[in-house]
Amino acid sequence: MLRLLPAVSFFALLPISVEAQGDRPTEIERGWLESFLMTREERRASIEAMSRGDRAAFRRLFWMRRDPQPETPENEILDHYLGRVRLAERNFGQDGGYGGGGDRARVFVLLGMPVQTLSEPATDTTPERLLWVFPADPEQGVESIVEAHYLRDEDGGLWLENRSRVDEQLEEMRRRLIARPEIGFERDEEGRLVVPNLPAGGSKRARQVLERLTREGPGDGGFGLRVTPAYFRRNDEATYVALLYETAAGHLASAPDGQAAVSVFAKAVAGEEAREAPGSGNFRWETAHTAIHAADGSARFEASLILPPGRHRVLAGVVDEQSDAWGAAPIEIEAPAFRDSEPGFSTVVLYDETTTTEFGASEFTSNALPGRAFQFGRTHFRARSNAVFRQGETLGAFYFFYPGEREDDGELPQILAEYTLSRDGRDTGFILPEAIPTSTRQAAANAEIALDGFAPGNYELGIRIHYRGAIYETARSFTLVR
Repeated sequence: MLRLLPAVSFFALLPISVEAQGDRPTEIERGWLESFLMTREERRASIEAMSRGDRAAFRRLFWMRRDPQPETPENEILDHYLGRVRLAERNFGQDGGYGGGGDRARVFVLLGMPVQTLSEPATDTTPERLLWVFPADPEQGVESIVEAHYLRDEDGGLWLENRSRVDEQLEEMRRRLIARPEIGFERDEEGRLVVPNLPAGGSKRARQVLERLTREGPGDGGFGLRVTPAYFRRNDEATYVALLYETAAGHLASAPDGQAAVSVFAKAVAGEEAREAPGSGNFRWETAHTAIHAADGSARFEASLILPPGRHRVLAGVVDEQSDAWGAAPIEIEAPAFRDSEPGFSTVVLYDETTTTEFGASEFTSNALPGRAFQFGRTHFRARSNAVFRQGETLGAFYFFYPGEREDDGELPQILAEYTLSRDGRDTGFILPEAIPTSTRQAAANAEIALDGFAPGNYELGIRIHYRGAIYETARSFTLVR
């Protein structure tokens, strides 16, 4: 027989607040949220996106649809439900499911605490059962009382017996969390998901400046801004382009700690239309909001685009969020085509080890994020745009090597990288062999070479990859000074 279990005792360990703890969600937490909040239509779109290699674009669209205030860098819906995910992980992680995300966690994240909890202990012939009862909430899309019936299996996992019924009752609630239904999952002529020009994080001020510049052109009303492509690599069937923005720190309003909050934007068009209508067209990109460090007399920060191969004219700009200042610059970008079926390199980023920073989760939410040319995992790199290094520094080189198409899903054989240095066209005798980690799609390499034993001069860093009995080569030039 079911017996009443006081909800207050069952949830005694839950804190009163269910708001997020202020730091970024982990991959598992974000996976929970997407799985729990996804509508039926979005689930079908997700399956299609995964089959087409469009998972990253789908995730950006998923959260853009659920950002009620896109003019702010926060996503209020994500923050609210992230708090519930962490409570669920703490209290129901033992239930089973992917990463601990079992059925009680799913129901709790959407509905919160039940108003009534009934328990039936296991007997010699029957398993343990649990009932959660939630009242109807028409304003949130829950039209009738929700009863969640759980059953404990032989392995100790607690599963929802009437999942289909509960999911049906919660579908309208999931739909109502979509704050921007005008953002859908549209595809371009090549079948890729299209991400709108200004994703969540771009400020209202940035959008206004972009709209005016699109109509009137950059003109002379803004401060000086230099924008250069810092890095190219393959991204699914397109090209990932990291743009390095540089301007004088005096153009931006800084807080006492030397930080300046800005929104960045870039708008691109390909082919012949670029000459006739600069600033028009659509593209896919990574970020629309960042914070930069401006204490050294210059401000350097980044935005990233995902573009199809070919020539593009890009109108890039930055808006100071603490004043009315803005800067814009039109640039030409030739996005290379990376062949999926043939081994090859991304471009190579040269950096100094002092400009490479790895961040913990809590630091991502501060407004003190330093400038960077691109990001790999939790590590941010800032490129040397002039490729000039000093004796005593460490030369860093980051790049991807693409092995080409795979006929199976097994592990790649070991890939060996060799690094050489030549000075003014002459071999210095330096060689550094290094095995690089691989996956079935790409190998990420990061070489570090101490420069204190080399004389000043013009150098070329040679990179040789040994793979499947063949050698693939690329090179980057730099200058070494005292």
